[in-house]
Amino acid sequence: MPTYYEIMSTDLTALTSAAERWDGMAAEFAKQEKAYRRDVHGITIAPSWRGMSAEAAHGRFGVTLTEFQYAQTEAKAIASLLRDAHAQFTELKGRLAAARKEALAAGMRVSDSGRVSADPARVKEADEPAVRSWQDRIDAAVRAVTDADTGVEVALKAAVVDADPLVGGRGFNGRATGDVETYEALAAEGALRKLSRGGHLSRRQLDELERVFRDNSGDEAFSRTLLDDLGPAGTITLTNELNDLIHARGGPGAGTYATIESGLANTLATATRDTHSAWYRHWRTAMRHAGVEHHATDAQGVRLDKAVGYQSLVTLMSKGHGYAPAMLEDLTDDMIAAERSDPGIWRLKGEYSGKRGGWFANDPVDGALGIMSRDPATAAHYLSSDARMKYLMKERDWNVVLHEHGGATVSTYAAGLDGDDRAGFGRALQAATTGIDPSDRHAQYVAHSRQNEAVFKSTVGYLADSGDKFPPSLRQPVASILVNHGATVHASMSEVDISKSPLDQGQLFEVAKQVSKDKDAYGTLNGGLNQAMVSSIHGDHSKSTEPLVRAGRTVGFLEEARIQAQGDPKTATFTAKPLFDKAISYIPVASDDVQAGFDYVTDKWLADEQKRLDEQQTKSNTETFEARNGQLMALADEWHKVQATHGHADFVTRSMVVEASESGAAQATGVSGKQPT
Repeated sequence: MPTYYEIMSTDLTALTSAAERWDGMAAEFAKQEKAYRRDVHGITIAPSWRGMSAEAAHGRFGVTLTEFQYAQTEAKAIASLLRDAHAQFTELKGRLAAARKEALAAGMRVSDSGRVSADPARVKEADEPAVRSWQDRIDAAVRAVTDADTGVEVALKAAVVDADPLVGGRGFNGRATGDVETYEALAAEGALRKLSRGGHLSRRQLDELERVFRDNSGDEAFSRTLLDDLGPAGTITLTNELNDLIHARGGPGAGTYATIESGLANTLATATRDTHSAWYRHWRTAMRHAGVEHHATDAQGVRLDKAVGYQSLVTLMSKGHGYAPAMLEDLTDDMIAAERSDPGIWRLKGEYSGKRGGWFANDPVDGALGIMSRDPATAAHYLSSDARMKYLMKERDWNVVLHEHGGATVSTYAAGLDGDDRAGFGRALQAATTGIDPSDRHAQYVAHSRQNEAVFKSTVGYLADSGDKFPPSLRQPVASILVNHGATVHASMSEVDISKSPLDQGQLFEVAKQVSKDKDAYGTLNGGLNQAMVSSIHGDHSKSTEPLVRAGRTVGFLEEARIQAQGDPKTATFTAKPLFDKAISYIPVASDDVQAGFDYVTDKWLADEQKRLDEQQTKSNTETFEARNGQLMALADEWHKVQATHGHADFVTRSMVVEASESGAAQATGVSGKQPT
């Protein structure tokens, strides 16, 4: 294991010098081959020597001639391996040197042994977290060199091993290759095959597997060699064994197996990155067969069931990253084709959600969509297809689990929704319509592309058509989507001329109504749209009252959606104050003035909500203004503030916004098709 000092002080040119000498050795073997062929092997085929002795000599001399050829192959391979090692070590040493240079620039000191400390001449008070952070980076760079060094050792040892029975394994290696990663893949494949058969691996073998994946999962040669040896069916079998060790059997080694599984997933991502290659086409074809086969596992065995290949594959993929967009689209299309051909193919007994079962992708189509959501551009491209949206929104059977129903004498199973129904689809919709990865905790609003806008309108249209069959699991994701497109939603809800509304008002009302049936989604939608209304008010300095009127109309539109969502106006559906913190990353970043106005209006809206909940009553259409009175007055105040008038809104302005809310509610009632009472 090389130390920091050894890495920084070693002259790597010795490797290229050695490589040149090995090339020279290959050239010498070539000369010897030529001489041996002419002066020794050649006499066995001369017309002057006939009979059994000539045949025997020809065979023996032929072996020697072959060994001269193998010796050249082996020597050239070692030269290539040494050059490969030089390239790797040079790059990794450069990374270590760069880390050291940046640490020094940040006020750190790095000793000759690689220990990091604060430089007292530049830093008055040592920042221990910062020191640890730089130390971790230095250590990681050293470990990367160690990993590569071990890989080169594995390759050099394997390159000189002759498996040819022609000379009893004691000759030169005629199959030697000059790629370090290929040898590492072959070495890892043996351990992985043993593991997939249920064999026990020593701690040293497990550590080596962790190292080889850590060092090579991003290398195409390594990845394809490994997956070629395993094959699609073998990859699935290995994945199932790893998951049994992690989730079914458990124990202290589960973390190690989880690391190996992640390495395997990243290896798959690397191998399939070039979707135009012949390798990828072959892999995809083979996976279409392995993906629909059933495999016995411990995790499903306790339920007297078997997993389907694609379920295991997507479970594996969820642990990796960096998948090619076309690969994700191809895989999802292939799985949809499989379920069209064999309806109910994914149905397994019991729940597969939550902490105990959510790790397994029992609905691989939904799982693949969830993986796709990590790349918003890919999700947008995939869902911009109307055929795909139609299938996922209207045609697909989402009843992917078999729920047990106990009877007097025998239990029966009925197909139903899983506990994480459409979780992946919901995230994919969010990514496709907003351009934001929903799993990114630090995500910020991004400008919408044409595809984002197209998928958004398609989503509203299909969900509006679903009516009361609107999937409950999509209410929260759709609320975040509507807030993200707040300006368009506000412009549509507040438009007097229906023909000029950016979105179909009837469709938008139906979606808002269905979203409002969930208290958290309701809070996200209503609270988040406050920013769109406040932003519109702040964006107009013409003294026009239009922004205020529009805000009032949107408030009324939203309130009517809530009323119709709750059904019986005498029943208080929502029992807790709604929250909308889940949508913060989906709201456009605002100026300080807009943010202050948003906070002010939202506080008043929350007060209205709390009052309504405390009174345990809901309001009819004619009382919309009372349910949102505080919010409406706050919007009027905000309009006055922007127009640089003194004091609070006057009576006329307050009356205007209240009337606008009543008008908005009335229009919402009209587009909803509900008869006025």
